Amino acid sequence: MLEIRNNWFKSWFDTKYYHILYKHRNNEEASYFIRNLVNYLNIPPNSYVADIACGKGRHSLELSKFDLNVWGMDLSSNSILFAKENANDRTEFSVHDMRDPFPQKNFDYVFNLFTSFGYFEDSGEDYKCIENIATALKSGGYFIQDYINAKIVVSNFPQNETKVIDDVEFGISKIVNGKFIEKHIHVNHGEFEDDYMERVKMISKHELVEMYSKVGLKLISVFGNYNLEKFDEDSSSRIILIAQKI
Repeated sequence: MLEIRNNWFKSWFDTKYYHILYKHRNNEEASYFIRNLVNYLNIPPNSYVADIACGKGRHSLELSKFDLNVWGMDLSSNSILFAKENANDRTEFSVHDMRDPFPQKNFDYVFNLFTSFGYFEDSGEDYKCIENIATALKSGGYFIQDYINAKIVVSNFPQNETKVIDDVEFGISKIVNGKFIEKHIHVNHGEFEDDYMERVKMISKHELVEMYSKVGLKLISVFGNYNLEKFDEDSSSRIILIAQKI
């Protein structure tokens, strides 16, 4: 069980059931958020951009629509395969673990969106990801991170539900376990039956900013939702941070 808890992302993100469960994640939402960010940051065309833990590449593809050159990376080979099938001449996708130094550097902007962070038991590995991001940025470049506001997420835990999607039954329970929010997923598909897990660390705005400061990233702005409205710890659904490499 300890191995599953520490490395759940290596198996779950690469299964077809992960993609079935989250097929409702649509490009419209991604387009709206990216448009708001690009306009707020006033990102010049032809900027060099990284999308860290990009999944199937929906945010990367939206970024490319603004004439940005985008490198997307993710640990899941299946997600990257899907992203490559939909790539254009502005996008490049690679399988890569964000805990390892990035093969590309000198980015103008680095994005880490949709809570694609906080997976690891060891907080030193979270810090290593932030350090790699800072190293990959140009001096004066920007890091944009979108994370859950755990205080709001856990306010109505535990939760239990059953979903049926494409003839697959998902039994889902959400709990708090120590410093993690855990989602336990039981998959029942015909004769196939198995259990998976997602877990994300409860990291506060203060803790994220503290990591930034250690690697030379200075906080510029904080927002609480995809409309880029002011962050409020007691009511905002997201923590959206913009930091600059100094």
